[in-house]
Amino acid sequence: MMQLLFICTGNTCRSPMAAALARHHVAQAGRPWQVESAGLYAIPGLPMAAYATDALIRRHVVVQNHQSQAVTPKLIESADYIFTMTQSHKSELLQAYKNAAGKTYTLREFVDEDETGDFDIRDPFGGTAEVYEACAADLDALMQRLIAKLQDREDDEPAKLE
Repeated sequence: MMQLLFICTGNTCRSPMAAALARHHVAQAGRPWQVESAGLYAIPGLPMAAYATDALIRRHVVVQNHQSQAVTPKLIESADYIFTMTQSHKSELLQAYKNAAGKTYTLREFVDEDETGDFDIRDPFGGTAEVYEACAADLDALMQRLIAKLQDREDDEPAKLE
């Protein structure tokens, strides 16, 4: 079963929105994948930002009782793919966790691999409801393409013997 991990700074805005959207699209695709999120500098136990929750609800995405968590060696080890929200998140993660190399990408870099330029997803923290809405719209579009791309990869892999 594929395991996806989304990483941002505090695990209260971008990565939990990305994870909730991923779970939504994974469920629609009928895949049994696991989805987690964490923050490089997360204070454990914080809820998702209210504007982030609102933006997901407007998209009819089920919002779990999110509690922020910090990146751990166990999360890194168990993930098949790790998606960061910015290039600096990716660099910091790879510096701290050498075993994350080869499975860590910025989300936009992985989805839009033929593109060049800025792969960062802007942090809505402290912004207005409209800023969160724009971030959620961006993440939702990326998530739809991500899930389709991962489905193609999974379907192309030879069947693994149990």
